Amino acid sequence: MGIIIIIRHGYSESNKKGYLTHDIEGYPLTIEGEKYLVKSAEELKKLSGITEILSSPILRAVQTAEIISKVTGLKVRKDTRLSERNMGNYNNKKIPSDNKGDQIDYNWHVKEIIQGYPNGFEGWDSLMGRVRGLLEDIPKDKNVIIVSHGDVIKAIIAYFLDLDEFGVWGIRANHGHFTIIDSNSKKILAIGAPIISEEIVRKIKQDIKDSK
Repeated sequence: MGIIIIIRHGYSESNKKGYLTHDIEGYPLTIEGEKYLVKSAEELKKLSGITEILSSPILRAVQTAEIISKVTGLKVRKDTRLSERNMGNYNNKKIPSDNKGDQIDYNWHVKEIIQGYPNGFEGWDSLMGRVRGLLEDIPKDKNVIIVSHGDVIKAIIAYFLDLDEFGVWGIRANHGHFTIIDSNSKKILAIGAPIISEEIVRKIKQDIKDSK
């Protein structure tokens, strides 16, 4: 049975400044983000049989994967399919605000989808295509850690639950939190969990037992 542990990258300078960015370099983790990730990485010691860490090549994700690697001893392999969603014309700009410029316009993303992504924002089909390719390349009996970004994590969940972009709209994984999936049964064991609790460990062990 394959267990996939997905971790959103740590809190970065882009998050602190409210920027949208898909750049490979720039916007490293904040000091607070690094400290939190050390605690998150320690949680992974509760699990056994993990073979490697797959990471987005973007700096904030790579730094996250490296912190996890130091704690767990696992090797990191970068995969461009885990990269941040392409932001198009929004790249390196602040999250769109209302007309007053002081509140986030939470409808900007919806407008992009409905209008057919006129600003070059990466479409859902493109995002799902690369996520699907990655997941289908992971052997079903392999347990891996994935380090990626918010929309990519939504796409991974959507793949296993057969949902569209609006179907996973309200899902949010905070920085350094865990989403855990049994890739064979397509069972979601945790979404955005801050720790790997005894209950989550029990569920994983039960799924392994049931798969034998």
